Amino acid sequence: MTNERVLSVAEARAVDRDAATRLGMPTMLLMENAARAVAVEAARLGDRFVILAGAGNNGGDGLAAARHLGVGRCAIHLLAEPDAARSPDAALQLRILRAAGVPIVVGQLPDPTAHRGAVWIDALFGTGLDRELTGAARAWVEAFDRAEGPKLCVDIPSGLHGDTGAVLGAACHGDVTVTFVAKKKGMVTPNGARHCGRVFVAGLGLPET
Repeated sequence: MTNERVLSVAEARAVDRDAATRLGMPTMLLMENAARAVAVEAARLGDRFVILAGAGNNGGDGLAAARHLGVGRCAIHLLAEPDAARSPDAALQLRILRAAGVPIVVGQLPDPTAHRGAVWIDALFGTGLDRELTGAARAWVEAFDRAEGPKLCVDIPSGLHGDTGAVLGAACHGDVTVTFVAKKKGMVTPNGARHCGRVFVAGLGLPET
């Protein structure tokens, strides 16, 4: 029996970098593969979805997942718009949805009473988060936790440190966390495990050896 693979944040970044540079896989393809895996697991939890998306690539995963779930079944709320220079793939995902006429609410949380029983998807912050959440960012994480309905976190619960499992001010609690390639070190700590719920490890279409 082999030991479960666990990656540090730096190692997870290196996997993505290697896929893009050595293998020549477009980063947008990696995002699409991640989003498809999120959609598959989210659909196991229900048929209506509230997506809370951040401005980075974790948010891009959530925006892309909306297309795979069916945009008519999704309420999409964006904490802030992606910066095309810093997160070009996330910015492109937003442009695709807007070009299709999909309504997206920016900077405003959903009314939780209007979405009772829906599946809530946390696509706010990924494994790169290393600062304490304050202000609106913390408010969105706390709103996710208060919402009624099944909860799914994308890659790692927002607010959880990817290496240590420490809570950076506030952190989402998921019933399910869909992470990519391998669990991250912070997820296998006792505190991390409590926030993650059931963890599903999804591949990104990388060649296996």
